[in-house]
Amino acid sequence: MKLSINWLREYVDFDCSLHELAHALTMAGLEVEESRELLRSELVALGGEGVADDVVFDVKVTPNRGDWLSVLGVAREVGALLDTSFRSPAPEVAVISPEASDLIRIRIEATDLCRRYVGVVIRNVTIGESPGWMKDRLIAAGMRPINNVVDVTNYVMLELGQPLHAFDYRLIRGPEIIVRRARAGEMITSLDGIHRELHKDMLVIADSERAVAIAGIMGGVDSEISKQTQDILIESANFNNVGVRRTSKRLNMVTESSYRFERGVDPSITAVAARRATELVQDLAGGEVASGIVDVYHDPVGAMEVTVRPERANLVLGASIDPDEMASYLRRLGIDTRPRNGVLICNVPSYRPDVTREIDLIEEIGRIYGYDNIDVTLPSGASQGKDSPEGSFRERLRVILMSCGAQEVLTHSLVPSRFAEVAGLGAECVRMRNPLSEELDAMRAALTPNLLQVVARNQAFGTTNANVFEIGKIYRQTQNGIDERLSIAGAMVGSLWRSAWGLPEKGLDVDFFACKGLVESLLSALGISGVRFVEVQDEPMLHATRGAKIMVGDTSLGFFGEASPAAREALDVRGRPCVYELDFGSLMAATPELLSYTELPRYPALYRHVAVVVADGIRFGDVKQVVLESGQGKVEEVDLLDDYRGEQVGSGRRSLTVSMVFRSRERTLTDEEVNAVLEGIKGALQTRLAASFR
Repeated sequence: MKLSINWLREYVDFDCSLHELAHALTMAGLEVEESRELLRSELVALGGEGVADDVVFDVKVTPNRGDWLSVLGVAREVGALLDTSFRSPAPEVAVISPEASDLIRIRIEATDLCRRYVGVVIRNVTIGESPGWMKDRLIAAGMRPINNVVDVTNYVMLELGQPLHAFDYRLIRGPEIIVRRARAGEMITSLDGIHRELHKDMLVIADSERAVAIAGIMGGVDSEISKQTQDILIESANFNNVGVRRTSKRLNMVTESSYRFERGVDPSITAVAARRATELVQDLAGGEVASGIVDVYHDPVGAMEVTVRPERANLVLGASIDPDEMASYLRRLGIDTRPRNGVLICNVPSYRPDVTREIDLIEEIGRIYGYDNIDVTLPSGASQGKDSPEGSFRERLRVILMSCGAQEVLTHSLVPSRFAEVAGLGAECVRMRNPLSEELDAMRAALTPNLLQVVARNQAFGTTNANVFEIGKIYRQTQNGIDERLSIAGAMVGSLWRSAWGLPEKGLDVDFFACKGLVESLLSALGISGVRFVEVQDEPMLHATRGAKIMVGDTSLGFFGEASPAAREALDVRGRPCVYELDFGSLMAATPELLSYTELPRYPALYRHVAVVVADGIRFGDVKQVVLESGQGKVEEVDLLDDYRGEQVGSGRRSLTVSMVFRSRERTLTDEEVNAVLEGIKGALQTRLAASFR
């Protein structure tokens, strides 16, 4: 908002410099973004008369402070900050008969969208140019002078914060004003000359036959003020801020009026603004004012009583302010305050709808006291703040994955809905009602499509080797609403290292086993035991024969494996990338709170290699499980050394060379003991897996 300092001085006196004033306003929350001098010559060039040089503050008004969108509102704030009184306009209007209620009827049908509507009828006005002082002030505020009547409505809006509108009274049919919702398909040509179709949830000002204005935004050409206008109807109303915002957005119309209504306009000032506009019209355009005003007011708003505890205020602010001083600060803001039983009882005026709780009053006390006057102190309390268990676990995962050579990335939560189709989650996709674009029309249902897109983008720029991960939220539609949960996922492609001296020329290409190794490293670092990898063939993100599900007991933590050809094609990824995705909550639940420490072994190990011949459908994991279960607690480690298929083992069979490490924590094992345990293992393999031995 542009604020004329010459105009401001009419309502409040201040002796400080403009730099000091700007600093005080900024520290109080009304940020002065720019200050510039507006010379008389510049005003003349813009259509004014250059009555006097001026300085204009460009201030940034927060969305909850609609009272600041006026010269009077800023004057009130300056008076409170500098402890000086400010002046409000006291309009004086000369009226004649007949009564205004005999000339116009006003009916509010949509009382939920219009709380109050005031109408004033002025006859026999003379339309012409505004005086120079008014033109200069409108130009300084960034508005264009039009004629004396329209300029008055804009002037009062800037002065008091209440948007107004003037109708040509003779063009109002009835004569009647009806505040109602638009009819389906109803049309209006607004003052900007655009023919607009209205929707049934929009509020309009209508006469007995048609809509003549879009409530709170702009009037229509059918009733606009022209040189031929003689009689006018001044509208001053209070419209619902949500309704105005919705209509403004849908019609793509942002005006000075809608800007104020969206942030809230004080309903108690509606009639005051009408009288002020009437006074100025009489002064500038003459005319005869009908006696009285027509004021339709549903659900009147009064002061709200809110209490504040002085000791609580000092505790929150970290200050030592006397309760009487607190009361003085609040009164300077126009909040009637009185002490009672150790608390301050505050009657908050209707122009401060943002003050509804004790903490709001504490903020007001702090603003006027001055945040820069509060001493810097260390936080007090017996306990220090710390991260949540989820936050700590998240950081732990980051460290583990980065130690495995992975790089963290962040991707957008809004994605194309086709990503959910790629992941086989189309039925669970959360689609946006009003998407920003076709490519951002859904919430992500999985992280792996996003990460493969990151890989594809880097490949397009020549980066062929990638190992990335992300920890973020995913969103899925369920019968009970939207399920929002954390997930951890990664994608790998290319070589794990570049070829260099002493290394293979092509490096080590990422494959299923490299991805499995990273997942195993993650689970091992977390101390999760009892992990099983189960072959999976129905996961759309994974290759039909190169994917696995991660199981702990009966709980599935997630999956990993080579990305499916369909996913690679849909996301335009080259090579054979591998992906993994685990549920954050399940992974955290499976992680022990404390890691157990095992001292280094004191006794030597004995090693045995056995060639186990089994059917092709038997996996090494099945063999390993039997070995560990039948090893009598003496098998420390089981590894696969070789996987052979050929004539020597027969068709449909495979030979797995298994390495076993035997060790006892109590004593040194003998060959006889190890051989006995090994015979038991062989027997278990024969019984459970129909194995033979080479």
